[in-house]
Amino acid sequence: MCGINGVFSRKPGTDLISLASRMNALIQHRGPDDEGIVLFDDAKAYPKATPKSVTREDGINYLEYINEQSNETFGVFGHQRLSIIDLSALGHEPLADETGNYWLTYNGELYNYLEIRQELKELGVFFRSSTDAEVVLKAFIYWGKECVLKFNGMWAFSIYNLKKKEVFSSRDRFGVKPFYYTIDRENFAFSSEQKAIVMSGLIPRKINKKAAFDYLAFASLEQEPNGMFENIVELEPGYNLVFNYKTWTVKTEQFYNLKFNRRKESINSEKENTYIENISHLFKSAIDLRLRSDVSVGACLSGGIDSSAIVCQMADLGNTDMHTFTASSKDPEFDETKFANLVNQKIGAQSNLIYPKSEELLKDIEELIYAQDIPLFSTSTYAQFRVMKKVKETGIKVVLDGQGGDELFGGYLPYHINQWMDDLRSGNIIRLVRELKGFDSLSTGIQYFTKEYLKNYGIKEMPSVIYKRLIKKVQKEHQYISDDLMKNHGNLGYKKSRKRPPKSLNGILKHQFYNTRLKQYLKCEDRCSMWHSVEARVPFSDDINLIEYVFNIPGSYKIQKGNKKYLLKEATEHLLPEAIYNRKDKMGYVTPNNQWIFAIKDDLKKYFTPDLEEYFNYGALMKDYDEFFNQVTIPENQRMFKFIAFAVWKKTYGL
Repeated sequence: MCGINGVFSRKPGTDLISLASRMNALIQHRGPDDEGIVLFDDAKAYPKATPKSVTREDGINYLEYINEQSNETFGVFGHQRLSIIDLSALGHEPLADETGNYWLTYNGELYNYLEIRQELKELGVFFRSSTDAEVVLKAFIYWGKECVLKFNGMWAFSIYNLKKKEVFSSRDRFGVKPFYYTIDRENFAFSSEQKAIVMSGLIPRKINKKAAFDYLAFASLEQEPNGMFENIVELEPGYNLVFNYKTWTVKTEQFYNLKFNRRKESINSEKENTYIENISHLFKSAIDLRLRSDVSVGACLSGGIDSSAIVCQMADLGNTDMHTFTASSKDPEFDETKFANLVNQKIGAQSNLIYPKSEELLKDIEELIYAQDIPLFSTSTYAQFRVMKKVKETGIKVVLDGQGGDELFGGYLPYHINQWMDDLRSGNIIRLVRELKGFDSLSTGIQYFTKEYLKNYGIKEMPSVIYKRLIKKVQKEHQYISDDLMKNHGNLGYKKSRKRPPKSLNGILKHQFYNTRLKQYLKCEDRCSMWHSVEARVPFSDDINLIEYVFNIPGSYKIQKGNKKYLLKEATEHLLPEAIYNRKDKMGYVTPNNQWIFAIKDDLKKYFTPDLEEYFNYGALMKDYDEFFNQVTIPENQRMFKFIAFAVWKKTYGL
């Protein structure tokens, strides 16, 4: 797992070494074990050593650091390495093939790299290292852009072809690993993190006001390629990018789009048993692949079904002396420690409990938001941040985490209504009534169905004028968005927010799995872990065999008898403690958001300065400050925190 950078410039006199060094330094946390830089001119590559680079080695072209360089260099790749597989100097990047024509800077883990490596060796391909990075490079040289279709894992990488003067880049199917880029008349640049592009001085620091409105009004983050920083574009999940220096063009192409089963189907017990058996096998294989490492592997453990299944499967595969890491709370309403302890006791794991507090959030809030690049939508990210900090302190470099299990198997409470709508549209009234009763009672189920349908679908079918009024009435924080921001971006923002999500269960799962909800969570996962130089592996979010199989199962099988994630529970029952198998509640990285904010609101007031008037209705917000940030008596909604996170982000990044 690593950090990648690259710059190509048509501006005479650009000091590419200094620029690449600054960009590398800004993402050094992603890979503190080794640093690499290589420069390009019309005919040659010039690998450079830095004080943090591994030792020069004769006969290995990417380790034969060259002191001189052409005055005509126009491109540079940078790399920060977190050594996980093949810890030797041969894992140094940027990495070149034997001809020196192809150069790679790579961030990710290719879990089936041994199988692809063997396939390539049988085709006559030679390997110098044992890294998965070299497998990526040689696979591209042999198969071209089609190579990514063979990959099972998470990745973001760029390969430069000296002869063609062309950069090929790719991002994994579901956005586990990040990739951002910018292009203008003089420079094309990319990086793993936006801060490397913004804080290096490569582009002016500006806020994209359209994205700012979407965030403040609807907590929308990175659901479009143009995000919070103006002139930085996110390469979307499942896309390749080609930059050609000669023509100075960028072209993107989607190589993957998740398909799902649209059939309405009654439960067939024989099919169900087959599904459960196959999921059990695929899940075991996914975990087994993600234990491939030359360093110790631990696990994040909440005590919920997803992380518990992962940890128990790791133990079942023979992973001994395991460290687990749990975000805990002294408040029973927000604590799952007792469930995590059941897993630890069952497998004999060494438990590490982390108790984040509001005063610690206050102390760390600038670091947290700087690490994330962009504002947050919840204080729960801080719990994750602290977990990863503890992982680093323990000396563990790799952890498995359960991110994606809810979106894959149907784990969120509102998914019940999608399953009920499937039953209703298919005319399966008997099953519908049974499932409504299984939710709690028939009357409770009907009440919940009505409320959630109106909130997620019904309100969006109303005329736009009525819709906007209702939203402003329900989400009262909209009154604190500046008039200019509302005037210039409100109409489009409200229009986008009216777009109705799919009604079918598999449809909504795909919608939230691919490029919306899950991608936001994966962004937080990546930044929290990599800020602490920890690699987080997420089998539910990137194992293509498991994901495609589950999405090909009719939705009717996924929530049954009032049980969310029914198939995952049944497939892992033999691994789980009974109390966890029987759990129906869900928590995750929950924090007492409203209580925390109330406790530290006076200390946070220093971030609310008059320069926010472009974005906030500053006078009204400051007048109502104490009232607005005192919501301890209402359910958690995270709406207050958006304003705090935005104010801190603006100050931290000097915007």
